[in-house]
Amino acid sequence: MLKIIQFETDKHQSHLHELWEEYFTWSNLIFTHELGISFDVSQFLEQHITQLDEFAPPAGRLLLGEYNHKIAGCACLRNISDNIGEVKRMYVRPEFQRKGIGKSLLIALINEASHIDYAKLRLDTAPFTKAALSFYHSLGFYNIEAYFEKIEIPLEHRANWVFMELNLKHEYPQ
Repeated sequence: MLKIIQFETDKHQSHLHELWEEYFTWSNLIFTHELGISFDVSQFLEQHITQLDEFAPPAGRLLLGEYNHKIAGCACLRNISDNIGEVKRMYVRPEFQRKGIGKSLLIALINEASHIDYAKLRLDTAPFTKAALSFYHSLGFYNIEAYFEKIEIPLEHRANWVFMELNLKHEYPQ
Protein backbone atom coordinates (compact mmCIF):
# COMPACT_ATOMS: atom_id res chain seq x y z
CA MET A 1 0.00 0.00 0.00
CA LEU A 2 1.31 3.45 -0.97
CA LYS A 3 1.26 6.43 1.36
CA ILE A 4 2.53 9.90 0.40
CA ILE A 5 4.03 11.68 3.41
CA GLN A 6 5.64 15.06 4.05
CA PHE A 7 9.32 14.80 5.00
CA GLU A 8 10.06 15.38 8.68
CA THR A 9 13.73 16.01 9.46
CA ASP A 10 13.95 14.04 12.70
CA LYS A 11 11.95 11.11 11.42
CA HIS A 12 13.13 10.79 7.80
CA GLN A 13 16.66 12.27 7.59
CA SER A 14 18.45 8.91 7.27
CA HIS A 15 15.93 7.65 4.70
CA LEU A 16 16.36 10.78 2.61
CA HIS A 17 20.15 10.52 2.82
CA GLU A 18 19.97 6.94 1.47
CA LEU A 19 17.50 7.90 -1.29
CA TRP A 20 19.54 10.84 -2.46
CA GLU A 21 22.77 8.87 -2.32
CA GLU A 22 21.16 6.28 -4.63
CA TYR A 23 19.78 9.04 -6.86
CA PHE A 24 23.12 10.87 -7.18
CA THR A 25 25.04 7.61 -7.69
CA TRP A 26 22.63 6.63 -10.48
CA SER A 27 22.83 10.15 -11.98
CA ASN A 28 26.62 10.08 -11.90
CA LEU A 29 26.75 6.70 -13.67
CA ILE A 30 24.34 7.86 -16.37
CA PHE A 31 26.05 11.23 -16.84
CA THR A 32 29.44 9.55 -17.10
CA HIS A 33 28.14 7.09 -19.68
CA GLU A 34 25.98 9.49 -21.71
CA LEU A 35 27.81 12.81 -21.36
CA GLY A 36 31.34 11.93 -20.28
CA ILE A 37 31.02 14.03 -17.12
CA SER A 38 31.18 12.90 -13.52
CA PHE A 39 30.98 14.43 -10.07
CA ASP A 40 31.90 13.49 -6.52
CA VAL A 41 28.71 11.82 -5.24
CA SER A 42 29.58 12.29 -1.54
CA GLN A 43 30.35 15.97 -1.98
CA PHE A 44 27.24 16.55 -4.09
CA LEU A 45 25.08 14.71 -1.55
CA GLU A 46 26.39 16.67 1.43
CA GLN A 47 25.96 19.96 -0.42
CA HIS A 48 22.34 19.20 -1.29
CA ILE A 49 21.45 17.81 2.16
CA THR A 50 22.49 21.17 3.64
CA GLN A 51 20.01 22.90 1.30
CA LEU A 52 16.89 21.06 2.52
CA ASP A 53 15.33 24.31 3.69
CA GLU A 54 14.55 25.27 0.07
CA PHE A 55 12.02 22.40 0.03
CA ALA A 56 10.37 23.41 3.31
CA PRO A 57 6.89 24.88 3.63
CA PRO A 58 5.42 27.35 3.04
CA ALA A 59 6.96 27.69 -0.47
CA GLY A 60 8.38 24.19 -0.86
CA ARG A 61 7.61 20.55 -0.22
CA LEU A 62 9.57 17.35 0.13
CA LEU A 63 7.30 14.35 -0.30
CA LEU A 64 8.20 10.74 0.33
CA GLY A 65 6.49 7.70 -1.09
CA GLU A 66 6.13 4.97 1.53
CA TYR A 67 5.24 1.60 0.06
CA ASN A 68 4.50 -1.27 2.44
CA HIS A 69 6.20 0.66 5.27
CA LYS A 70 9.40 1.24 3.26
CA ILE A 71 10.53 4.58 1.81
CA ALA A 72 10.35 3.96 -1.92
CA GLY A 73 10.88 7.38 -3.49
CA CYS A 74 10.75 11.13 -3.23
CA ALA A 75 9.76 14.30 -5.03
CA CYS A 76 10.65 17.86 -4.09
CA LEU A 77 9.24 21.29 -4.84
CA ARG A 78 10.96 24.63 -4.44
CA ASN A 79 10.21 28.22 -5.36
CA ILE A 80 12.24 29.67 -8.25
CA SER A 81 10.37 32.91 -8.93
CA ASP A 82 7.17 34.79 -8.12
CA ASN A 83 4.50 32.28 -9.13
CA ILE A 84 6.72 29.44 -10.30
CA GLY A 85 7.75 26.28 -8.50
CA GLU A 86 10.32 23.74 -9.62
CA VAL A 87 10.15 19.96 -9.34
CA LYS A 88 13.42 18.45 -8.12
CA ARG A 89 14.79 15.04 -7.11
CA MET A 90 12.01 12.89 -8.58
CA TYR A 91 13.28 9.44 -7.75
CA VAL A 92 11.80 6.01 -7.16
CA ARG A 93 14.07 3.16 -6.11
CA PRO A 94 14.38 0.53 -8.87
CA GLU A 95 12.70 -2.22 -6.84
CA PHE A 96 9.60 -0.02 -6.44
CA GLN A 97 9.31 1.22 -10.01
CA ARG A 98 6.29 0.37 -12.16
CA LYS A 99 3.93 0.52 -9.17
CA GLY A 100 2.57 4.03 -9.82
CA ILE A 101 4.68 5.57 -7.06
CA GLY A 102 6.34 8.18 -9.28
CA LYS A 103 3.00 9.23 -10.73
CA SER A 104 1.42 9.45 -7.27
CA LEU A 105 4.33 11.50 -5.97
CA LEU A 106 4.21 13.93 -8.89
CA ILE A 107 0.43 14.33 -8.75
CA ALA A 108 0.68 15.00 -5.00
CA LEU A 109 3.40 17.57 -5.71
CA ILE A 110 1.26 19.21 -8.40
CA ASN A 111 -1.63 19.43 -5.93
CA GLU A 112 0.66 20.94 -3.29
CA ALA A 113 1.93 23.49 -5.82
CA SER A 114 -1.67 24.45 -6.62
CA HIS A 115 -2.42 24.91 -2.90
CA ILE A 116 0.67 27.11 -2.57
CA ASP A 117 -0.83 29.07 -5.48
CA TYR A 118 1.94 28.59 -8.00
CA ALA A 119 0.79 29.40 -11.54
CA LYS A 120 3.40 27.14 -13.15
CA LEU A 121 5.69 24.24 -12.36
CA ARG A 122 9.00 23.74 -14.11
CA LEU A 123 11.50 20.93 -14.23
CA ASP A 124 14.52 19.79 -16.15
CA THR A 125 15.67 16.38 -17.24
CA ALA A 126 18.38 14.85 -19.35
CA PRO A 127 17.49 14.23 -22.99
CA PHE A 128 18.28 10.51 -22.70
CA THR A 129 15.66 9.90 -19.99
CA LYS A 130 13.01 8.84 -22.49
CA ALA A 131 10.67 7.21 -19.94
CA ALA A 132 10.75 10.33 -17.74
CA LEU A 133 10.05 12.60 -20.72
CA SER A 134 7.08 10.50 -21.74
CA PHE A 135 5.82 10.43 -18.15
CA TYR A 136 6.04 14.21 -17.75
CA HIS A 137 4.30 14.79 -21.09
CA SER A 138 1.50 12.42 -20.02
CA LEU A 139 0.78 14.70 -17.05
CA GLY A 140 0.61 17.83 -19.21
CA PHE A 141 4.16 19.15 -19.03
CA TYR A 142 5.43 20.67 -22.26
CA ASN A 143 8.91 21.61 -23.47
CA ILE A 144 10.13 25.18 -22.99
CA GLU A 145 13.36 27.11 -23.48
CA ALA A 146 15.97 26.94 -20.72
CA TYR A 147 14.91 29.08 -17.80
CA PHE A 148 17.30 31.53 -16.19
CA GLU A 149 16.69 30.28 -12.67
CA LYS A 150 18.27 26.98 -13.68
CA ILE A 151 21.90 27.31 -12.63
CA GLU A 152 22.66 23.66 -11.84
CA ILE A 153 23.03 22.58 -15.46
CA PRO A 154 26.45 23.56 -16.78
CA LEU A 155 26.25 26.05 -19.65
CA GLU A 156 27.86 23.65 -22.10
CA HIS A 157 25.01 21.13 -21.51
CA ARG A 158 21.99 23.46 -21.38
CA ALA A 159 21.48 23.43 -25.15
CA ASN A 160 21.04 19.64 -25.01
CA TRP A 161 19.00 19.52 -21.81
CA VAL A 162 15.19 19.31 -21.69
CA PHE A 163 13.28 22.00 -19.80
CA MET A 164 9.57 21.56 -19.17
CA GLU A 165 6.66 23.47 -17.70
CA LEU A 166 3.13 22.75 -16.52
CA ASN A 167 0.50 25.48 -16.41
CA LEU A 168 -1.34 24.88 -13.12
CA LYS A 169 -4.29 26.98 -14.20
CA HIS A 170 -5.35 24.19 -16.61
CA GLU A 171 -6.51 20.70 -15.84
CA TYR A 172 -4.05 17.83 -15.91
CA PRO A 173 -4.64 14.04 -15.99
CA GLN A 174 -5.18 12.44 -12.58
